[in-house]
Amino acid sequence: MKKRGPIVLIVGAMLMVLAAAVLYAVMPGAGESINGNDFVPSPESMFDTVTDKVEIDAGTAYTFSHTTSASQVPLMWGIHITDYKPDDHVSISISNIFGDKFGSFDEVDPIFIKSFVAPKVNTYNFYVENKGKEPLTAAMMFSESPEKSKALTDPNSPFFKKIVPFVMAVLVLIVGMVVIISGIVLCVLDWRKSKNQSRYI
Repeated sequence: MKKRGPIVLIVGAMLMVLAAAVLYAVMPGAGESINGNDFVPSPESMFDTVTDKVEIDAGTAYTFSHTTSASQVPLMWGIHITDYKPDDHVSISISNIFGDKFGSFDEVDPIFIKSFVAPKVNTYNFYVENKGKEPLTAAMMFSESPEKSKALTDPNSPFFKKIVPFVMAVLVLIVGMVVIISGIVLCVLDWRKSKNQSRYI
């Protein structure tokens, strides 16, 4: 009987063991980490600048500001309602100190991320109005040229230390499962072939 099936099975098993080892490394105490939300990086960790948390009463508003460091720079911004409740609702309007408008948004989710190209070095104001019925606590997040952001390029950032290895391990795990299934199929085919050949001996 040919041994290609068992060999493929062994390779698949090795890939799965490798993937499991990587997953265990990036998720120490998996149950505790997931329950404590320690594994998934906070949205703030994906931005270069994060404002202080501000409590906004129902029916009132607060203006967050960010000054860009260059002209024609992509500005990724986001709002995070840190004490989110299902009925929370905010309205966000963006303008600069000259009154130029850069968009208005209504949002009912705890995290909202958008971007626009800031045409000039300027201070951009984000007018956040609480349209819900209860107070909420929110923080604004900013990254200029997000593709060059330290949060996404720093090898020590949560993105590189947790998310990238996790995704790679899952991919290797899937490949390992496919290889094992292929090995099982080969084993069955080889067994049937050897059984048929034995009939003619």
